[in-house]
Amino acid sequence: MTTKIITSPVGAKAQVTLPKVVREALHLKAQHDLVGFVVQGGRVALTRIEPVPSSDPFTEVEWKQIERLAAETPAATCDNAADSLRYLKRHLGRG
Repeated sequence: MTTKIITSPVGAKAQVTLPKVVREALHLKAQHDLVGFVVQGGRVALTRIEPVPSSDPFTEVEWKQIERLAAETPAATCDNAADSLRYLKRHLGRG
């Protein structure tokens, strides 16, 4: 895996245009595609947000377990939302 540093200026309203290489890496095509920001300490990761089923896939107890898992280091990285969901279910003993 090759690591690249891509820059984009912050505009007057604190908006950033995602460079083409970033949009391609996240498979963003439509105007209404969603991105998410994962903030941990002084770092932020950008990810594509996939549409989710209308029902919550996790219980309140599982969300607390997920929060504890997210606080662990090193943080897990997944290539897409489906992999992330599988990872979480596996660590919750559901997969």
